[in-house]
Amino acid sequence: MSKTILPLVSLLASAAAVQASNSTTTLVSQNFDSGYVGLFVADGTLSQFEASSLRPISGDKSLAMTSEGHYRVGTEALIMRTLPEVSQLNASFDIAMPFSDSPDRSPYTLVQCVFEIEYADGNVYQSYVSRNDEVPTYQQSIYSHNCQATLPAGKAIHKVTWFLDSYALPNETVYLDNLEITLNEGSHQRNAQVDLFWQGRDFSELTEAQVDTFFSNTPTLTHDNGKASLRLSQTASGRYSTRFHLEAPEFSHTYPEYLVYQASISNPGSQPVSAQLYGSASYQKQFRDADHSAAFAPSYYIAPNSTAVVPIIVDLGKDGLTSDIASTELRIEADGAVLLNGLTLHSGTSLSDGLVTIATSGFETDSGGFTTSSPQDVTLISQAQQVISGEQSLGFDMAPWRQAGFTHYFGWANQYYADKVYTQLAVQLQDAQKDTPVRVCTDVYYMAGGKDSYCKERVLGAGSFALYDVYPVDPERRLYRILVRVRAYGNVSIKGEMDNFVLGYWPAIPAQ
Repeated sequence: MSKTILPLVSLLASAAAVQASNSTTTLVSQNFDSGYVGLFVADGTLSQFEASSLRPISGDKSLAMTSEGHYRVGTEALIMRTLPEVSQLNASFDIAMPFSDSPDRSPYTLVQCVFEIEYADGNVYQSYVSRNDEVPTYQQSIYSHNCQATLPAGKAIHKVTWFLDSYALPNETVYLDNLEITLNEGSHQRNAQVDLFWQGRDFSELTEAQVDTFFSNTPTLTHDNGKASLRLSQTASGRYSTRFHLEAPEFSHTYPEYLVYQASISNPGSQPVSAQLYGSASYQKQFRDADHSAAFAPSYYIAPNSTAVVPIIVDLGKDGLTSDIASTELRIEADGAVLLNGLTLHSGTSLSDGLVTIATSGFETDSGGFTTSSPQDVTLISQAQQVISGEQSLGFDMAPWRQAGFTHYFGWANQYYADKVYTQLAVQLQDAQKDTPVRVCTDVYYMAGGKDSYCKERVLGAGSFALYDVYPVDPERRLYRILVRVRAYGNVSIKGEMDNFVLGYWPAIPAQ
């Protein structure tokens, strides 16, 4: 793909990527066994919205929601401070779709997370990871989901609101359970930075030809008080707007998870101005086709004779590695005349530079290296039915307490050290009793003996979930092998499929 770079872009490939010490705060935690607190219906008509013991996902009760079509429910959490580092909101929940075997029903329905961030100055923006997740709707199916939004550093945040946005047929009931929202401070890094028009953070070196190339609606280059700015032009509707579009940005790091636009906008007039900003990105994910995400600031207030620095964060998601960003853009529209003084684009990730990929498989042609030591009790087969993504998934049928795994040996000839490993895997259970435990473990074995083992357990029955986890490794101990295993962790058999497997590590240099 050809790369077109703005002549005045400064690509700081060696920009500092300082990892802050992680601090995790639980903002919301509800299992609905004692009712619900703080959840509300934000959109749509729900004839039922209550904690119910009729079909609990886990525990005694789940939140039952009976809809007449599209609906949106939400809950709020107060932040009430300025975050010193770029941080991340994470929401996890279990959802059970309507229990129906109707031939008219699609085998999947769409569920989307939306985060609304409200700053202390009253301005808000909404973050969409716009790929809707396809949630299975077969009988007694439970879907365990995670979604995230990135929060900016250095701007006072009042509160955040999480929304679940979905659809149901009239009079069908959806169940929600085990909702948890956490704030992970310092969990992200700024790995690459593109300062657009970085000369003094203004447009002093910009030519009219460059304005026409990269900005729509022909803004006017001005030099008021010795400072260069772009004055937005008025459209036929009477509003002032422009669109900045950057094809194939040259980000120097791997697997970005978010983009941060910072636009410096001035209101030189004597009346307040309301501006709308829309940021978006088109990109590729490793196990699916082109994708798209967006963030939207519906009404950003700029006081008379003042300047606002507006952060717009576009999250690219963690469900599959981002392999290439095709384009990014920022749209600005205001109800009064404004000046664009500067524009900065940051890109970052919680997966730092230098990830060495050991294995990656969508199981399109084979088992992707997964085997079992007990073939009499475990069946593995590439299949085109009940596929998680792509054309095929790896089907499995496991007797109680049996497992299948992928093993990578580092060997004796060379010395390998690491400080982190990364495991990604999607799992879907088609045949499992309710409350059946299934475990996905990553075991790191050291050459001199001993191991570190990290396991995630889901208690679902029929359903699906995805993992994308980073685990610490002792950087002073030489690696022998890494084993990723899926195990039926109980006295009952399980049957399902797995997909979108990635295993990697970050090399370390031991102290001499």
